[in-house]
Amino acid sequence: MSVEHIQQATDAFRVFLKRKDLKVTRQREILLRRIFQREEHFTVETLEEHVKGDGISRATIYRTLQLMRECGLIEEVDLGDGRRYYEHVFGHAPHDHLVCIDCNKVFEVPVGDISDLRKRIAQRLGFSPVGHSLRIEVRCEELRKHGVCNREAIKVL
Repeated sequence: MSVEHIQQATDAFRVFLKRKDLKVTRQREILLRRIFQREEHFTVETLEEHVKGDGISRATIYRTLQLMRECGLIEEVDLGDGRRYYEHVFGHAPHDHLVCIDCNKVFEVPVGDISDLRKRIAQRLGFSPVGHSLRIEVRCEELRKHGVCNREAIKVL
């Protein structure tokens, strides 16, 4: 993630916080930087490890993640293992996830036509889509045939 992109996300978050009459705190900005410095899906626990020593409580992490979700900087992702994962989405093209039930790797796929289909279905039923979540569970043919999967997956912590 470029320094410029992190700065744009920081600026968007500052504007959002000011509109809600909330303070721009050192802890919130540290969390934002740590999230946007990495290209990975993360849990509260892994984020907590990345900010260890910065004096940020778990409660502050939860509250800040909620604010970042409201701001549109991050989204919660269901990868199928019962844990809450997050990823930063600010400035990224929309995508969905393929989760391999054989090798446990996660792959991001562009939404393309699915986005249009989702919008048409919602409109036909009298709604306006405001978000979505799609996880497709797949089987790894490479693992099944060769006993190993060499596909490049996204990083999940």
